[in-house]
Amino acid sequence: MFVTILAGAACFFLARALFVAFRSGIRDIPGPWIARFTPLYRVSLVLKGDAVREYRRLHEQYGPFVRTGPNAVAIADPKAIPIIYGISSKFRKSDFYKLAIPYLNDEPLDGIFTARDPAQHKKLRAPIAGVYSMTNIRNYEKHIDECTELFTRTMKQFEGQKIDLAEYFHWFAFDAIGNITFQRRFGFIDQTQQGFDAFRPDDFVGQYFSIIGQLPWLDRFLFGNRPLVNAMMRRYPDVPNSLNTVMSVIDREIQRYDEEDKDATRTDFLAQLRKKDNPEAVHFKRDLMNHLSNNMLAGADTISVALGAIFYYIVRHDMVKNKLMKELEDASERGELSDLITYEESLKLPYLQAVIKESLRMHPSLCMPLERVAPPEGATVCGVVLPPGTIVGVMAPIVNRAKGVFGEDADSFRPERWLEADAEHLKVMDRTFFSFGHGTRSCIGKNIAMLEMGKFVPQILRTFDIEWASPTQDWTVKTYWFHRQRNLFFKFTCRK
Repeated sequence: MFVTILAGAACFFLARALFVAFRSGIRDIPGPWIARFTPLYRVSLVLKGDAVREYRRLHEQYGPFVRTGPNAVAIADPKAIPIIYGISSKFRKSDFYKLAIPYLNDEPLDGIFTARDPAQHKKLRAPIAGVYSMTNIRNYEKHIDECTELFTRTMKQFEGQKIDLAEYFHWFAFDAIGNITFQRRFGFIDQTQQGFDAFRPDDFVGQYFSIIGQLPWLDRFLFGNRPLVNAMMRRYPDVPNSLNTVMSVIDREIQRYDEEDKDATRTDFLAQLRKKDNPEAVHFKRDLMNHLSNNMLAGADTISVALGAIFYYIVRHDMVKNKLMKELEDASERGELSDLITYEESLKLPYLQAVIKESLRMHPSLCMPLERVAPPEGATVCGVVLPPGTIVGVMAPIVNRAKGVFGEDADSFRPERWLEADAEHLKVMDRTFFSFGHGTRSCIGKNIAMLEMGKFVPQILRTFDIEWASPTQDWTVKTYWFHRQRNLFFKFTCRK
């Protein structure tokens, strides 16, 4: 009897696997044969922290549509972006994003990044969209200036020494996002704050998100199992927990703001959301923590990776560095730059803007496919029919180097491409540029990121001459959720 049951179960699962592997629609999409039968193949693509190279190899071998799992397709065709991610798209985020949901008092805090229901996302975005608007971000300039000046003073202490900027960019980004969000630095740049371990650039969360996200149902038995997590935290209280630490910081800052006398001149994120005269004021603490956690959990890592890429490409390309420095020096001689460069001034430096954008094209901060699920009626994408429920995803590091859009030299760092393109082709390049996503689910913090980079990069370049000082010829990159760099060693010399 027992043998019969086992045999029946085996036949059922075999039949199901064969049905999924060869079902109509997706069966004609090329890819490794093993990907037809098991999602473990997708796990293998990300397991070693080399996902970008693995996906690029697959697209080179099989084309723009590659089957990477029984129900998963990786897409590298730029024309697919507006279909999958556009404003009118019916594709929704997959269960992959459930793993990124933070918890408050053991209750999930589904936020603007993790919400899969478009109606819920719209509701979450409405009260905060204005705070992230291009008009409003000018309010944050003084907060970035404060952190930039402190970073400059700190780097002067290391003049002539070899220093790993991957870590210091991370500290700058955390202090800057803290200042923008709460009008309070954490003291990381000058290392006056204890508790660094919980905030160190750490791949564990990204590894978990990227690897277990290929099998999201596993999360309920791991970190999605709150009793298990709480028991582990009680058993190992000294183990750093960045997610819990961030939520505790947010809770503390809200309490401090509510208890203190209100400063009418405050322009930080918390003050704007909490002010009584704000028609979109957020009154419920849970909602407030939700919105503030978006800044804290995403803002620092993405900015630090972006800054690492920008300075790496500038320093490693002498012609670019010299051309950029001439633009800065000429603008300064014409009296067009303040002592602390304003964002408005940085926007009038076309080569600087091209360098920043080209760096983000070459090395976007996020490097996993942004997963979406085909709608109940199915979909046709670039002539390929996708059955209902098919998981698809476009990967920024892949599509950002599409030769049909960016040219045969798309794998090369060449900022001039953004200045040479005619107006029509520039629109195509902008539509394909995927470093901040696309459509209504694109990165809501894009304007803040551009503000930080636009001010910080020229300020540091006009203050220091920077040289590559790594013992290796190149950087090391690990690609889990973040496109994180290692061996980012530079040497600073003060300019006269």
